[in-house]
Amino acid sequence: MAFHYTRTPWTQHLLSGTVLLLAVALGATDTFASAWSHCVARVDGWVLLTGGLVGLHTLVYYPVCLAFHYVDTHDKPDFIARYRIQRSKRKHPNLPKTLGVLFRNQFLILPPLLLLLGEVLFWRGWTVEAELPTLGRFLLELVGQAVCAALIFYASHRMLHGKWWMVRVHRVHHEFRTTTAWASEYAHPFEFIVGNFLTMVGGALLLAPHLLSMYMFATLGLLTILSHHCGYALPWTSWAVPHDWHHYRFNEIFGTTGFIDKVMGTDKDFRDLKDGDIR
Repeated sequence: MAFHYTRTPWTQHLLSGTVLLLAVALGATDTFASAWSHCVARVDGWVLLTGGLVGLHTLVYYPVCLAFHYVDTHDKPDFIARYRIQRSKRKHPNLPKTLGVLFRNQFLILPPLLLLLGEVLFWRGWTVEAELPTLGRFLLELVGQAVCAALIFYASHRMLHGKWWMVRVHRVHHEFRTTTAWASEYAHPFEFIVGNFLTMVGGALLLAPHLLSMYMFATLGLLTILSHHCGYALPWTSWAVPHDWHHYRFNEIFGTTGFIDKVMGTDKDFRDLKDGDIR
């Protein structure tokens, strides 16, 4: 099995940055501010929190997965297919099995978890604010959620690679020796709760941010997770090579950005890789 290594592209945050800039530009308009205030006044907070996050998750996840699935099965368009990381025969569960696990996690487990998130937030006195957050607050809340997510993901992922957890839980996710976008939430229920859900909402539980900050972080976080599992080192998305290497070798690169791995020394082989094919 050949693994094609490429260095970090300086454009890797272009997609996320564009999405964020568009959101900021939209949020600066009076039309959006009025529409948001109108929505908050007429729609129950529970619906906006739980229904909004489920709907947002579905609208982002499935179109992106289907697009990459087309590339996986047709090896085109070339401007994406040429960036494939693992160049030999793909090794992962078939699509019906994959969809069964995804539907269980996303439509049976996720909604109750979001209801529990709402219970905790509303118990803390959090409310769905009709007024939009200031730009400074919005950006700080995104950064805070991102830091929490990076720490939680590294800690939980490192734990799941312990022998007991690997055999009983994390091996499900590693049925994807070759990653695809579908793999991003293909996991044992425990891992989906701790490794996926808690990673995404840990910052919200700690910081109780504005709902729009939660929406934006969910969108950017999901795009990052999908990028890391897509199997293609696209120069305009979050660098997929480290996590693909993790699925290829299993025993290092447990974080998201590589910074924590560097600090903890869990990137020893990866840091020595050079551009080109590795077997």
